[in-house]
Amino acid sequence: MATLPPSSTIYSSAQRNAVIIQVVSSLVSFNALLVLFGLMIFMKKTYTHTHFQAYFVCLLLANTMQAWANIISLGWVTRGGVQDGGLCAMQGGLKQGGNVGSAVWSFVISLHLFNLLFLRYKTPKLISWGMVVFGWSFVFTIVFIGPVAIETAARGPFFGIAEHSCWITLNYRVQQIFMEYFFEYLSVVLSFLLHVGTFLRVRGNLLCVDGRWRVRWVPFGDSWQLSLGRDFTDSAMLALAKHMVWYPVAYAVTIIPVSITRIAQFCGLDVPLWLDTLTNCIFDLGGLANVVLFFGARHFFPKASALPAFTEQRKDTARDAIVAQHGVTPFTLQRPASEMSEVSLGLPPVSPRRRTSMMSINSLTPMRHDF
Repeated sequence: MATLPPSSTIYSSAQRNAVIIQVVSSLVSFNALLVLFGLMIFMKKTYTHTHFQAYFVCLLLANTMQAWANIISLGWVTRGGVQDGGLCAMQGGLKQGGNVGSAVWSFVISLHLFNLLFLRYKTPKLISWGMVVFGWSFVFTIVFIGPVAIETAARGPFFGIAEHSCWITLNYRVQQIFMEYFFEYLSVVLSFLLHVGTFLRVRGNLLCVDGRWRVRWVPFGDSWQLSLGRDFTDSAMLALAKHMVWYPVAYAVTIIPVSITRIAQFCGLDVPLWLDTLTNCIFDLGGLANVVLFFGARHFFPKASALPAFTEQRKDTARDAIVAQHGVTPFTLQRPASEMSEVSLGLPPVSPRRRTSMMSINSLTPMRHDF
């Protein structure tokens, strides 16, 4: 028979200091998230109605749940130790929900950018909102299924004392792995693969020729050849793709260290308190990392009015003849009735002589793009 979890645990002086350090880390992330939420309300709402912002707000909400769950430990510090009960169960539920939610929305953002930049598929608004509802429903289901359907009297409460705070108790080790760690690692791996594919696509390394995908590698000194496979959208979004890949990287950097210490503890190894505290602090700063990346990403978003619509390929043009020599079949863009000037795109005026020498960009249709 499994051993029932303890109803309380008393902090040693070192454990108390370690918990205080983790609470401070969570407060830093929590305050950064609050500042960002406030700025998003008052800042210029260029992307207010776009899919990316909806998903990103969901990610920030999950980060807020994580931070708040850890801030609750401040109550344990004042009491001198963790006590089982309603507050402990609430902390465990918030912690699991925030961790799983961060994994889910990190992956959804990666999937959305993959659809937009790799598949060139514009997600309808109804599907976008359906994704938001499904994502949060999945998170809440994972949280509630433990105490409702898995918890047994023999093993005790599902959410309870776990080391220096409250989470899924040690008597539910399998659930700790498959109801949280599994989703976190799956999100890291899938998000990284999606971002790498997207980056190679917009850079020109990954091409679709005659309905078949092929990879094109060129020597470092000849990387200029990749630009022949890019259309206007690829060029505009290349800098964004380079920056957005840091979201899964940042998520992996924050979660892998603490996961390693947890696996070591599962295997019966003795993890020093300072190392456990350090990895937890890194994980607790995940919200701050997303805030910093958000302010950096805003400088990489092109203006929505300058982005083109995706249309079918054009044929028998001079540009296509040149690009075909390199085995590239480009996407093309549709020219509007009244041609957009270079000034409207933020480009310097082009002289008539230089205009004739340039390969024409076949149409630039201004539109609000769904990020």
